[in-house]
Formats: sequence, C-alpha cells, structure tokens
Amino acid sequence: MTTVRAALAIALLFGVYVLALLSIAVAVALVVLAVWSTQDFVQGEVDNVTPQIVVLPFASLAALVAVASGLVSAGRAGSDADSVLVDEEDAPELWAFVRQVAAEVGIRPPDELRLNGEVNASVTEDARLLGLLPGRRRLTLGLPLLAALPANELRALLGHEFGHYIGGRTRVGVVVHRGYAALDRLQDNLIEASQLRFGPAGLFARIFTGYTHVYARISFAVRRRQEFEADAVAACIAGPEAIAQALRSLASIDARWQLFLSQYLNRTAAAGYAPEDPLAMFSAMLVDRPFEVTDPEPEQRSPFASHPSTADRLARLAAMDAEVPSRLCEPTTWRYPKRELLRHLLPDHDVEALPSAQWMAKAARQAAPLASAWMLLDGPNATLATVFDVLSDGEAALLAARFDTGDPHRATARLCEALHALVGHYLVEAGSAHWRLSWTGPSKLVVSELRADGVHVLPFAELNGLVFEAVDHPSGVDRLRLHLASLRVDPKRRFATEVVQSTTVTVDTAPTRRANSRRMGIFALYGAALVAVVAVFVIADVSNDDRPSRSTTIRPAYTRPTTYFRLPSSIFLPPSPPESSFDLTFIPPPLATTDGNP
Repeated sequence: MTTVRAALAIALLFGVYVLALLSIAVAVALVVLAVWSTQDFVQGEVDNVTPQIVVLPFASLAALVAVASGLVSAGRAGSDADSVLVDEEDAPELWAFVRQVAAEVGIRPPDELRLNGEVNASVTEDARLLGLLPGRRRLTLGLPLLAALPANELRALLGHEFGHYIGGRTRVGVVVHRGYAALDRLQDNLIEASQLRFGPAGLFARIFTGYTHVYARISFAVRRRQEFEADAVAACIAGPEAIAQALRSLASIDARWQLFLSQYLNRTAAAGYAPEDPLAMFSAMLVDRPFEVTDPEPEQRSPFASHPSTADRLARLAAMDAEVPSRLCEPTTWRYPKRELLRHLLPDHDVEALPSAQWMAKAARQAAPLASAWMLLDGPNATLATVFDVLSDGEAALLAARFDTGDPHRATARLCEALHALVGHYLVEAGSAHWRLSWTGPSKLVVSELRADGVHVLPFAELNGLVFEAVDHPSGVDRLRLHLASLRVDPKRRFATEVVQSTTVTVDTAPTRRANSRRMGIFALYGAALVAVVAVFVIADVSNDDRPSRSTTIRPAYTRPTTYFRLPSSIFLPPSPPESSFDLTFIPPPLATTDGNP
C-alpha cells in the first residue's frame, strides 16, 4: 500500500507541470482574445467591449509569471540570508565531524555547511523538477545545538537528517521527501503572490495549495515511514539512547536559548556591545542553568500527519537494540566564524564585539537591581546619607510603604533589598565592590577589601546583616555607616546616574524586507500588464488614424461659383450639385436686359 502511495505521489509531481502548462495555455488564449476584442473596438467594428475581457487576461498572465517563478524557485533550498556560510578554514573540526557522519550513514557529504540561530538541524537540496532530480545539498545547523548537545547526540541528529537521503530501497521515499519540500515552498511563494486583492493570483494560489494538500494526504504514510527509518539510521551510528536524548532535549534547549537572547544578548546589543563568542556565553549559562531532559507530553495528532509523534518515535527507539560504536575521542569545542554569526544574530544592531570577560562585566552592571534603589531617593539631590537620616529618625515604615502598602512584612523585605542595592551601587562607585553576572537572576554584589596581604572578598552575609539591622532599628544605621567608611564610601556623594539603555529589542526586519521586495515584484508584474493593455489601445489607434472608418459615408465637395454671367434665356445654368450638399439659402436675382425681358 505504501508503494502505491509513493507511485501516486510521484505522478502528482509530474501533474504539477501539466497543470502549469494548461494554465499558461489558457492565459495565452485569453491574451489573444483580449487583443482581438480591443482592436475591433478601436476600429469601430463593435460598439463596446467588456473591461474584464481586456484586464483579466493580462492579470492572469501576471499571476502565471508568479506561478512560473514559484516552480523555478520551489526546488531551491531557501534563502541564504537566513544563515551564515561556514568554510572549512573557519570550522575545520565541524566540517570533519560532518563528513565523518555522512560517511557512516553512507551518503555524500553536503556541499555547503551553514549556521543559524535556531534550535534545529536540516538537510536541503537545490533539487530540480520539484525534487525528482537531486541537486546541490546543504546542511543547516543551529548554533545552540553546538553548545548544548554532546558530540554523540549531535551525531545522532545529523544521522537522522542524512538518513532521509539514503538511496537503495528508500529511493522512492527520497523523491517523495524532496517533492513535498519543493511543493511546500511553491505553496508559500504563491500565497505571497496572492497578497494583492485584484487579479486571479489568489485563485492560482488556492488551486496549487489544494494540490499540495492532496499530495500530502497521499504521501503521508511514506513520509511517516521515512521518519522512523531515519531514526533507525541515527540509532545505528550513535545508539538509540543518543537520538532519544536529543529528541527529549530540543524543547528545553530552545527555551534556554530564547532566554539567553532576550535577557542577555539582545539587552546588551541595545546598549551597543555584544560578546565576540556568543556560543561560549551560552555554554556558560547552561552550566549554571542546565536544561531539563523530559519526556514530551501526550499530543493529539491527525491520522494524516506527515510526522509521527515524538512519543511514538521514542517508543520505537526504546525497543531497538543497536550496538554503539566505541569512539576514542570526541570533539568538545567547535570553531566557527564568530563575527559573521554575531551579525546574523543581531542584524539590526551596530554593536562592539567584546571579549567574554569584558562583556560579562558590562552585562553585570546593566543587570544590577538598581530599579528598587531609585525608589529610595526622593529627588535628584537625594543621597545615601538622606536615606540614612530617615532610618535614624525611625521612619523605616515610610520608606517601606513605597514598595507595598498592603503587606508590612513584604514591604520591609523589599526595603531591605532596595537598601542593599543602593549600598552596593555606592560600593561599586568607590571601587570596593563589583557586580557579578548571574545566569539565574539579577547580578550579585561582590564586596572586596584591600589589605596588606592582598584583596579579600568580604562575606555576603556580613553586609546583608548590617543592612537588616539598619532597617530594623535606628541604632544599626551608625554601624552600617562605619562599615562603609572603612570601605572608602562617601554616603553624601550624589547618586551616579547612568543613562538607562532601552531594553527594547529591534525585530529582525530582513524577512519583512524580503516579503516587501516580493510584493513589489508582483506589483511590477501587474504594472507591466496594465502597460500592455494601454499599448494595445495606443498601437491600434495610431495604426488607424490615416484610414477612414468603415461606417463613414464620403460625399464629394462642391464649391458654388461666386459670379454669375448674363446668359441667354435659352441657356440653362450649370447643373445643380447634389441636393444634400447644395446651399439654398441664397439665389441671386436674374440680370435685366435692354428690352426689359429677362
């Protein structure tokens, strides 16, 4: 049954070209009809012409240009702007690893290796004839996977992707896989072309979208079987547990990566700087904030879904008993083009790439919990000494009420946190402390003291205890003042305000620019069709300017003589012109004779 479905799917791939040729033939016939009807109207052979007869064929031609371009681009593997090309000189270890996996699977290695910022791996081809013929192959690998997955799990993911292109008994499945990918891209292109509200582009988009759905329904069994076979290939080269662990980890890795982008990378990019090695920083975050490996939740899937559920795949992997090849050494670090990938991750930011230590120091200061410290200061002239005076007067409750008026205990706790942050800021400005970047929350304050035998880091509990005492009782304020004085802190110094950088992340507009460019191309097609319509009218009108209309009656012109001579009565006047053109408004009187007779 699966073989029959595969044969039908391949037949449908040929049917796409048949449908396209029929559509083009209809459009050409409509254009000829439009030119013929327009010429008859201009020459006066018909009284009127329906505008749809003229406009619709040219709009159809413009829509079919979009169809033809979609057919041409359907076999392409996608836009290169979505990833960064990696040469072997930039990443020798990664290229060697990819070639090794391809050799173990038994396919030719990819012609290109590209990196992007997604938690995914994929192998695509610039296939021809909607995937019927192979082409240039490329591997696109997500940067987060290099940081999060050990080498054997990464090998399992690559083995799964390469498994879709194994020949032999799965050759038909390979064609079906390529064909569906090409049809899916064709459908996306036509949907983009149908954004305009006039013309039949939307009709063509619906036709080919329905065609793609029919193809998907027929080929779903083939593609689901391919997923299981690709998992089996991955299990053979890396072990069932490796591919199972990778499948369980993808969702958690993606969540950690999105957190890294939003809370760290994009925030510092908005301030004008970024780490020169984002992969190393993401790896550092995973050390303190590891991702969870969990079984996926049960999901309801359509019986016609092209991919089996993750639970079904894990169940089949658990039943496998494959021997894992022993490997002496595995790569643990990967080189890659750092600056190019940083520009790809931050396309709309002009940032300065900093070494890891510098970036972490600046990011720690930006993530310091100073927002609550601002709430303790009444105005621009308020200082830490001003806050100490309020606490010395026993008015801690007034300060606590700024944070929470409903729960006194919560308000006091937040007051302690705010005072700790304010004291920490003064310590940092005095050079007696620094902020340490935390991957699990706000930055941590590290207080240090210069002694004769070197710099000593003071315990966090010591400063924290003094802050609690100052909030709890006015007598604790003096002890906190003395402690800060020993660390060279001047409480009367004005709060050193810094320009607060916006944490609003600029959205990557590259996809929008590409969509607008494609939309402008469709507008250009319709504009060309409109110009063609106008040209037909102009050419037909110019060619008929010097020729009389077939419905015009031509009569000879007649000029009446201006002088009449006296003639004998027996001589008649010249014959009259045709009645229709003779002017009877004036008849000259007859000339008089000598004998009085006319």
